Formats: sequence, structure tokens, C-alpha cells
Amino acid sequence: MTGMPLAKCVVAIGRPLGEVVAFRVLESSLNCSVGEMLLFWGRLTWRKTCKNLAGVTFISKTNTLVMRQRAVLPGSRVVLQYWSQVATENYHKECDVQLFGPRGEIVSPPRDQNMRNQGGCRVFINVAPGARIAIHALAIDLGTEANQTSDSYISIRDMHNMKMITFHGQQLFYWESEGSRAEIEFSESFQEDNINFRGQYWILRVKGKSSSRDDLK
Repeated sequence: MTGMPLAKCVVAIGRPLGEVVAFRVLESSLNCSVGEMLLFWGRLTWRKTCKNLAGVTFISKTNTLVMRQRAVLPGSRVVLQYWSQVATENYHKECDVQLFGPRGEIVSPPRDQNMRNQGGCRVFINVAPGARIAIHALAIDLGTEANQTSDSYISIRDMHNMKMITFHGQQLFYWESEGSRAEIEFSESFQEDNINFRGQYWILRVKGKSSSRDDLK
């Protein structure tokens, strides 16, 4: 994590569902006594470290990882090498979807008899560090199999502060995150009642002091 003039820099790495992110620390000159550190996090992962980093290898549990370097003294840095590999354990369902990039379309999961009784399907959205996410519901069609008392819902969780909001029925909504990661869950009734949802997301730029890079693929 070099070439960034600011004391705090952030790097985000994203891979398809079913893969994990691994990295090895090739070099570290962080001074722990003055509060310098390396922090990395993702779904099911959070760790802060500084001492004896050189040669350490870490493997995430899921397909995304964000790393933040906090340097105080001039010349302090961490040099990393990262790669992806097939996950040995999966923390997602077959109907889950991963979205990267500054904008995109969000649709409800397709109807699949094999996915019945396995809980709701999720959409994971990851954008560049320093950006926020806006989500706009454009259309919700309850279809012919759902009735006016359908218990369908869409939950959105802001992974920055872990706050969650739930929308019911045909409520068209607009939502903004505080951080760069969001998780949407469609209730089981979307598949059971053949309910269709269409929406979109885009990034909202945030001016900040941190420098960031992203490798979201």
C-alpha cells in the first residue's frame, strides 16, 4: 500500500461469489508504538494488526475484503501481494447475487422450485471505498399468485453501521447508505408467489481525507 500521500488509505478487493481473497505481507515498516496499523474487514471478517506482519498470509471467509493502512511516520508502509482462490466453505446461497461497480440493476431472484424453503435470497453490493450507495425501487409486481395480504418484504442492511430497514408490499422506496457496502434480502415469498422487483443502484461520492483504491471485479 504505497504511492498514497495520505496517512490513511483504503484498498478494496472483490471477487465473484464462491471465491475468497488471500494476501501475503511482503514488507512492513509500520511503527506500532505510534499507533500505526493495518486493518482489514469484510463479511464475517474483522481484524486489526501491526506486529510481525512480514511473511504473514491471511485468507478471507468470503469474496470481498477491504484493507486500511494507518501510517503516522514518513516512509511507513505495507507491501502486499493478493490473489483469489476457490472457497472451501460457502457462506452464500445459490440464489445470492454479487454486484460491483458504480451503478447497476437490481432484480428479484428467479423462480426456482429447488430453492424453496431455503430462506430469502440476497444481493450484495460493494462499491469503491469513500463512496456511498443509493438504491431506488422502480417497480414491484405482486403477480397473480400473491394476494393483498402477502407477507413479502425487502430488507436492506447498511454494512457500515449494521442498521437495517424493511420495506413491505408494493412500497417503492429510495434509500442511501452511509458506507460502501449494502446487503439486500428478498423474502421467500418473492419466489413462492412469483413476485417481480426491479430497481437500480448508483454511487454517491463522499469527499474525505482518506485515499482509496479498489479492485472490484
